[in-house]
Amino acid sequence: MKSVIIILFAVLIFAGCDTTGTDDNTGKDTITTTNPDNSMIASPDNGSMMTTETSEVMTDQNKVTFALTGENFKFMMDGIESPTLTVKEGDLVMIEFSSIGGFHDFVIDEFNVATERVNTGGSTTVEFTADKKGTFEYYCSVGSHRANGMFGKLIVT
Repeated sequence: MKSVIIILFAVLIFAGCDTTGTDDNTGKDTITTTNPDNSMIASPDNGSMMTTETSEVMTDQNKVTFALTGENFKFMMDGIESPTLTVKEGDLVMIEFSSIGGFHDFVIDEFNVATERVNTGGSTTVEFTADKKGTFEYYCSVGSHRANGMFGKLIVT
């Protein structure tokens, strides 16, 4: 019985969208929580619990992952050269960067983001929070790569 109460309490804390009302049929207080999958959990104050579906706990911060490669003065992602990366303000952004030709890195000055430099076959990952809106340039800081066109856009909406 304690575990049922603890689970219900944890769901209420993590879901963050609870409401309290009165059940018209019993006159007792009922706590209702809406989960991301829109299933309902209800617990009358007599300690009984209705059957519920399991769902993931969602957070306010969304994680967005981009897998980019560096090669011959260009960034590539899914066959697209210098792709525009679009995220929402507050998103946690993960860049999975690998070099498939030459010595490269990935840099965004406005977010103080820079991967380590990697050679052909090497890979690295960097994470940052997109905490400001706007259009920002990402680029390779190795030699004249940026001047030769190795850059793209990050748009934060």
